[in-house]
Amino acid sequence: MSSVTEDNLKPNIVLLSTSDLEQEIRQLTEELKNIKDNNNEEHKKIYAMVDNITRTLNWINIAKSQGVWKSKTCKHAINFVCQAWNISDESKLGIPSDVIVINDDGTKRVVVSKFSEICIVCPLYEARRS
Repeated sequence: MSSVTEDNLKPNIVLLSTSDLEQEIRQLTEELKNIKDNNNEEHKKIYAMVDNITRTLNWINIAKSQGVWKSKTCKHAINFVCQAWNISDESKLGIPSDVIVINDDGTKRVVVSKFSEICIVCPLYEARRS
């Protein structure tokens, strides 16, 4: 059996004053408040960006609807193919290659029923007359 000595009975407890604990709690509370405030600012920035993106997408959708309308009413769109534009290199213009038709004479034309975006700001648009 082990003997119990006075050295074994001495406590290994470190006492902290309540003022030290209160100070630590105040510091932690302030740090948490700073983190919350910083996150709120970051959240506000993110919400502003999302709002801006949403407004931009709304305008893009309006522009796309105009492109669809123009593609259906333009006198240059014959059988859904734009006859006003001869596309030399669709990849440089950002036009998907699957919306291009190549005529017998080698000219490349855009199928506007598949890619009406080209009609959005087309300066050659003319309404089809009945």
